[in-house]
Amino acid sequence: MKSSRVALAHALLLAATLAARASSVIPLSTPEAVRVSDAVLRGTVVALSCFKDDKGLIYTRTALRVDEPLKGKFPPMLLVVHRGGQVDNQDEFCGLSPRFMPGREYLVFVARGEDGTLHCIQGHASAFPLRRASAKSGKFLPQDESLLDEVRQLTQNGQIPGADVTDQAARDSGGAKEALTGMLGGVASRFLQPDRGEPIPYLVDATSLPAGITVTVATNAVQQALNAWAAVTSLKFKFDGFQNFGKGADQITLDDEKLRIQLNDNYNSINAPNVLGIGGRGASSSVLPNTTWNIGGNVAGNEFMKTGRGYVVLEATNSALQSPVTLAEVLCHEIGHALNLAHSSEIVTNDPVLTNAMMYFKAHADGRGATLGAYDPPVIQQVYPSNTVPFGFDRVLDVVTASAAPNVAGINEIRVAGFDLQTTNLTLLTANATTLNGSFAVAGSKLTYTPDGYYSDSERLNPAGSYYWDSVDARISDGTNASPHFSVRVMSLTGDSGSPSDGIPDYWMSHFFGHADPRAGDKSRATDDANGDGLNNLQEYIAGNNPTNSNSAQRISSFTGPTLQFQGKPYELYQLLGSTNLANWTSVPSPFVPTNAPIEILTNLLATNVSVSVSNLPISEPQMFFRVLKVP
Repeated sequence: MKSSRVALAHALLLAATLAARASSVIPLSTPEAVRVSDAVLRGTVVALSCFKDDKGLIYTRTALRVDEPLKGKFPPMLLVVHRGGQVDNQDEFCGLSPRFMPGREYLVFVARGEDGTLHCIQGHASAFPLRRASAKSGKFLPQDESLLDEVRQLTQNGQIPGADVTDQAARDSGGAKEALTGMLGGVASRFLQPDRGEPIPYLVDATSLPAGITVTVATNAVQQALNAWAAVTSLKFKFDGFQNFGKGADQITLDDEKLRIQLNDNYNSINAPNVLGIGGRGASSSVLPNTTWNIGGNVAGNEFMKTGRGYVVLEATNSALQSPVTLAEVLCHEIGHALNLAHSSEIVTNDPVLTNAMMYFKAHADGRGATLGAYDPPVIQQVYPSNTVPFGFDRVLDVVTASAAPNVAGINEIRVAGFDLQTTNLTLLTANATTLNGSFAVAGSKLTYTPDGYYSDSERLNPAGSYYWDSVDARISDGTNASPHFSVRVMSLTGDSGSPSDGIPDYWMSHFFGHADPRAGDKSRATDDANGDGLNNLQEYIAGNNPTNSNSAQRISSFTGPTLQFQGKPYELYQLLGSTNLANWTSVPSPFVPTNAPIEILTNLLATNVSVSVSNLPISEPQMFFRVLKVP
């Protein structure tokens, strides 16, 4: 007999303490800097990402949009690498490294290193920040403009030869990670509903509207704006109704994964002159220890935070929004922000790709309406690709222990089901397995827990809480994208005195049959069907049924309109399958884990099935059939 140990869940938001240092250099003269550089450019920082090399040293890749090539041959987006940065909870700072900031413009002198990557020739002394005199003028401060003019003369406005650095486009040369461009605040976050093929719900506050704009015109403009983003991504949207928000949409902090569109600024969220609207989102991060895994999933090597809410607020009193097409354009732009997109440019520029973008900082108001530019689709597709991210679910295990570990199919094991809208060729990844009372093993999608001995019956921990007897973190990968992380937790450890174990614990046998040892006379053996309902006693135990009552079964109990009810087990994983012909079955809606049960059921080892309700079923076909599948 052993005593069991319990631990707390361990998902953490990692943070690091930053340190500052400086370095001394003797700067090169401008002609010397131009001469020794392989390439010179004026560019804007669009993304920074950190990584460790094989020696454990931390580096930062900076993606620079090439705004003005001055020496050399460039790709549209260039990667520059320097020492220092933050990876998980580790931080390094190198005094020589440039102080690149997202969205800032720089004059940069680069050279190629032995490994082929580009670095600033004198660190921060060769990455000069350029400051605009004003957004309206588009000119730089006189001293910055003077430096630029000097470099332009020395390079004959980009005509002198330099190195071809097009191979250092904004892509990880090791193939591990692409630089994310155009992300709001330099932070990547995303709504998760599209991964499951589900729409993002949106609410509209139409208590005030621009002069001359009717509710019908306004809602049409909203729909056009949403459709523009949906047309080039995996995004879908669902109208959840009109609502008076009672405050600025930007002030609502409820993380209900909804988009709130406020067609007015009745609560003075916009305090700047001639601003037509604002858009944004709230996001959260929980990075697992010893991994980079975050709760927003991984798209093509980039980890994401989870978007909990999005918002749009419009300045309805501005006369520009009295035009339905301009209204649609501004809505489309601000919804882009809510979906995590930053501006294509924060300054006036002559680059047509940036100025024609929906995400350009200036409203065009030229009749284009909710029409995306060439810049916009590739950026939004970094967040919501057509190859959607897989998804999984937290799972729980009730473990049976014996003098020799039970070797019974379905006992102490689950299929850690992963789902993907495009493929079933998925890989289970695990991390941070604890070994307090046993150990986990993975074979394909099957996760098996082997207790390290015989335990007297433990209490059943509440799966709605954060405790466990043992736990392992997991995620699902399709080879390109990976799901948000989830966990598999052991909720109870119970004993079976049989030898060998038949997989059914003594407490369950004693409660339903009055004795712990299996007997033929009362059909209490694991392979017997005591109540004649077609399930043997082992199956009844796994399903959470009463083996002596044929009415205790996983079955559909009612079906009214779009709502179906069935008997199920809390915190187990179910799929509801639908068919029009009883031959071809598809999952409708997404798989789900029922959690609506009181604590006295969740912590009761003898609790039988509870009623589970599923709504919003597709019933538009002349006939539909449904069946419930419990994922093992």
